Amino acid sequence: MAVWAFARALFRLTVIGAARLPRTGAAVIVANHISWLDPIILPLAMPRKPAFLAMEELWRMRGVRLVMRAYGPLAIPLNRGGVDATALKRSLQALRDGALLIVFPEGGISPDGRLRPFHRGAALMAARARAPLVPVAITGTADALPLGRIMPRRRPVIVRIGIPIPPPGQEREDLERATEAAAAQIAAMRQAPQGDGPRR
Repeated sequence: MAVWAFARALFRLTVIGAARLPRTGAAVIVANHISWLDPIILPLAMPRKPAFLAMEELWRMRGVRLVMRAYGPLAIPLNRGGVDATALKRSLQALRDGALLIVFPEGGISPDGRLRPFHRGAALMAARARAPLVPVAITGTADALPLGRIMPRRRPVIVRIGIPIPPPGQEREDLERATEAAAAQIAAMRQAPQGDGPRR
């Protein structure tokens, strides 16, 4: 794929653990968020074109908005000012249609790169759609495009795929347990040596 080849060349993109991603059926992909590049890079690591929730600000950023528009209805803008019922409805429909859905459960970009507390929304969508949660750790995008920088620079980017978490129940305790399990996997993968695991 031309876009994959371009991203791999520009960012030296490497995907580790891609075999853990389901080839068919729905799954909620939960990832850390450290750069505006994340919602552009992460879909390229997927085995099929995913749907994804992204901050609506991206649709107002020159250059980035072209990528968002290229995904059409699979790119779902999220208004972070409150509960965005339209975005949640579209996300659940994508899952019920068997799509992969990318969610950044920290609710925004981490300004210092450290993992912030996860919201339970991703786990709730997984519970309602009876879909697994797949933790994903992204490293390198904050160096390629740090906050405050306009043009990305050539840096290695690694996407690590974690072990899928079975669909949780809808009780608060179930959602918290699944959310904490995803966060723990992502935290561990962020500390992993650069070359570990099977590559794409």
